[in-house]
This record gives sequence, C-alpha cells and structure tokens, in this order.
Amino acid sequence: MNSDHLEDVKINVKIILAALWAAHFLLWTFGDMASLLQEISEPVEDELLLFVAVPLAVLQASMIFFSLVGKPNVMRLANMIIGLVFVLFNLGFLSESNAGWEFLLGTAYLLVNALVIFYAWKWPKHDEAEVTS
Repeated sequence: MNSDHLEDVKINVKIILAALWAAHFLLWTFGDMASLLQEISEPVEDELLLFVAVPLAVLQASMIFFSLVGKPNVMRLANMIIGLVFVLFNLGFLSESNAGWEFLLGTAYLLVNALVIFYAWKWPKHDEAEVTS
C-alpha cells in the first residue's frame, strides 16, 4: 500500500450542515464582540435583544442540533429556507458595513449561508434500488 495516498473520508451532509451553522454562530458572536470592543455600536436595547438577537441566536443553535438529528426531508427544506433568511439578514449587515473587517465578516456570513443552502440542496438521495431492497 502506498503511504502517499491519504484517505478521503466522506462526511455525512448532516455533519457538514451542523458545522456550517456552528461556524455561522461563531462568526456572528465574533462580529458582535468586535463591534462592541471597538465601540462601533452601542449595546442593544432590551426590545431588540428580546425580539431579534435572542431568537436568532436560539435559531442558529437549534439548527446545529436539528441538522444532526432531524429527519432528512424536513431538515433539507429547513436548511434551505433558514439559510435564505440569514442571507437576507446578512445582506442588510453588509449594506451597513463601514469598516474593512465588517465587509470581510459580512462576506464570510454570506459564504457560510450559501454553503448551507448548497449542501442542503445537494443532499444525497437514496437510489431506488437501495430503498426497495
């Protein structure tokens, strides 16, 4: 056996999607911390925290979990829809960006969202022969 060939293990799409949601959640957290540390924004108002920030954080954390344990048909659709919702939020963030790091972060948000939608869209399907046997 040739030791130059590394094994390329196929990763389940559920793990890929969970990892992408975790990456998105971490990027959002970093963006919030960086903007507060640089005093670019004020701490959020209670209403904004209650009705926007907390639900979005819970949604991202839930997508990490449910991408792993949810039913494939449901999670495929949920990942595509919620990924698209976050594309819209992140386009808004990108349109209001002032600093160079915000443009980079906004682009990273959109890239992760695009990958979520792509992997959900391309979710592998069983062959008919496998399903009937």
